[in-house]
Amino acid sequence: MSDVDGRGGVTTEETVTPVRSTPWLTQSSPQAWDSYASGGEADYLIADCGSPASHERRLKALLRLPIEEGDTLLEFGCGTGRLADLVPSVVRYEGLDWSQGVITLARQRRPHGAFQCGSVGELTHHDWVVASGPFNYAKGWSKTQTAEAVSAMWDASTRGIALTVLCTPADGRLHYDGNELISFLAACDWSHLELDRSYLPNDMCLRAWRES
Repeated sequence: MSDVDGRGGVTTEETVTPVRSTPWLTQSSPQAWDSYASGGEADYLIADCGSPASHERRLKALLRLPIEEGDTLLEFGCGTGRLADLVPSVVRYEGLDWSQGVITLARQRRPHGAFQCGSVGELTHHDWVVASGPFNYAKGWSKTQTAEAVSAMWDASTRGIALTVLCTPADGRLHYDGNELISFLAACDWSHLELDRSYLPNDMCLRAWRES
């Protein structure tokens, strides 16, 4: 296991944050996300991120995996599908989200992507399964559900997974520590595991994969 910790490396770019035109989401459910998406706001707002820069840093952290040409990647909790713009063109991307309203926006904004409405039970087999931020909500979600979802992501992947979570306390949010995340993969056959805290001071990315 390697631990990438660059808390002092966050640039001052993140201090210039646009004024949010959408309040923070207080509950995670398909209906809440449908309502959240109904205003057609920018991708980062519908992703419930503080700025376009923080949204993109989280997404790019997911892609620091040994992805190869021809691989397939499934994003769980894909939102409006911004990650589809960042995935290499040689990789086939699919997005899955439990909000039909969010999926409708994703299809409108990224007609080149493949998007489906569904939750953990609809995860399908791909080389990589990733998720950015759907496990952070204290109302409408639980850490038990996170553990179950991480296990399901691993079972659906042939190569590995990556996910981002909050690692500092915040009102109405769940947060996690590294040992806790690793425990969700205790029964899994990973050969490489990374905890990355380098991209934002309040976030952490777990990446785990098998030998190819």
